[in-house]
Amino acid sequence: MDNLIIFDFYGVISKELAPTWFRNHFNEQEAKILKDKYFIPGDLGKYDIYEIFHMIANDFNLNYNEILNEFKSYAKLNDELINNIKDLRKNNTVALLSNACKGIFDLCFPNLDLNSMFDKVFISCNYHLIKPNFEFYNLCKNSFKKEFDQVFMIDDNINNINHLNEINIIGIQFKNNQELYKEFKKYGLK
Repeated sequence: MDNLIIFDFYGVISKELAPTWFRNHFNEQEAKILKDKYFIPGDLGKYDIYEIFHMIANDFNLNYNEILNEFKSYAKLNDELINNIKDLRKNNTVALLSNACKGIFDLCFPNLDLNSMFDKVFISCNYHLIKPNFEFYNLCKNSFKKEFDQVFMIDDNINNINHLNEINIIGIQFKNNQELYKEFKKYGLK
């Protein structure tokens, strides 16, 4: 079988950054405003992470360097899953599709080479598209210029996978590594 397995980054390959920071500093309503005002435009390529931190620092009278350092402190990779992805690539095509703004990977994961981990990498700010826009998923899927037996999207956010069956992608919600491996087994992924 020739399968395409697409992974989200934040909440799957890495711990979440922005939602963790939001929870530590703002209530749910304020966090939604922050996401809509700064992070969605950032994910679409309008702002880089440093511009976002400067705007937040100015708008909320916070210390820019403290925001930057706190974000970096949350950056923890899911090493077990990363090792499993290496094995998955032996029998499958594996891609990364993530909403992220420019500069966040360099800031939080300066030594991480995403291009060596995945067959292709799609970061939203580079394409001015964000999940759950079907166009973003199709961009990834169609970039390989071949038909796959099955296409999977692994994402922690249920809103990003709810309707993927409409474009022939099987959505798997990431909860933890063990649950994901059970799903892989269910679909015969090795």
